[in-house]
Amino acid sequence: MIVINLLRAGARLIRRCAPILTAASVAMPLSALGQQPIEMNIGYQSLWATGGEIFETLKHTNILELNGIKANFKVFTYGGPLGEAAVAGEVDNIFAADAPVLRAVARIPGAKVVSRTHDQRFAVVAQPDFKGGLADLRGKTLSGPFGTTTFPRCIEHIVAAGIKDPFKDMKIVNQDVAEQAASLQSKAVDAVTTWDPTQERLIQAGYKVLYASKPGEGGGWMGLSGKFLSKYGEDGAARFLKAWIMAAWWTSNNIETAHDWFAQTSRIDKGLLRVSAQADRYLKAKVPDIKTMDFVIDEEQMRASQRVMDFLHAQKLLQTRLDVAPQLDMRFITKAQADIDAGRHPKLSDIKIVR
Repeated sequence: MIVINLLRAGARLIRRCAPILTAASVAMPLSALGQQPIEMNIGYQSLWATGGEIFETLKHTNILELNGIKANFKVFTYGGPLGEAAVAGEVDNIFAADAPVLRAVARIPGAKVVSRTHDQRFAVVAQPDFKGGLADLRGKTLSGPFGTTTFPRCIEHIVAAGIKDPFKDMKIVNQDVAEQAASLQSKAVDAVTTWDPTQERLIQAGYKVLYASKPGEGGGWMGLSGKFLSKYGEDGAARFLKAWIMAAWWTSNNIETAHDWFAQTSRIDKGLLRVSAQADRYLKAKVPDIKTMDFVIDEEQMRASQRVMDFLHAQKLLQTRLDVAPQLDMRFITKAQADIDAGRHPKLSDIKIVR
């Protein structure tokens, strides 16, 4: 009888402790909860500042690990090659401006655009002695990477300035951003369509800005492959995007450290990177509250991207017309942001530099 009473007392004690054990398990790290570990091959660009700093934060801190993600990083010069790597299955994400992300996503079964990433500047930059404005590019040579968003957005402004058929009225050359400085220096071209930090480097070297983008006019998008979404689902996508938001917040509050990291990767002077960061709504100054950060692609951005894709199709730079809306799925970033708003994320105080 004594043994039976002791067993009953033990059972009552376990039942009373069960709520405490459950509450404690909620506060455990993701790994302790037994969530599916995520393995990712992550691609980013060595010549695209601001977004590059956030990727460096993911690379050098434990933010991904805190969210249960083990990652390998691959670096590309710009969005075109990164998109091709995603199509080939070499990376799980697509990081570029809207046009190259959309073009890659449309070629990958099940892939989706899942968020925006950062704000950027872009410009049409001409020789120092260039006379006039955009309309005076008629008969001149212009270069730009055709697979980017910067190129068609700049062409839109050139058309608006009065050059109605730029592909007939100008000589237009498809050229990688890494080649632009040398091309201008040798006077092989009269002007280029470019973005930071190359843009700021050219400005400081004395080249003339014919058009500079307005705040919010340009920015980066993030896509995820169909293979990744099929394997890890909504939870995996939301965890990656939660890590992105945490990294953007940490970068905002430790911007000089992130500049140091990206300067080593890109071999770009930190002074240029500081100027680039001023174009981003969150990196131009410290963000105290992570809950204020929003990476959802809104209706206005979607319409602007549709104009770009329609332009590329009209100019026969895109074989078939691409509808933007079906390529987007904002459920994942919405869930990530809701989790952060509710405090369902690793402690920000647990973020540390690990490499």
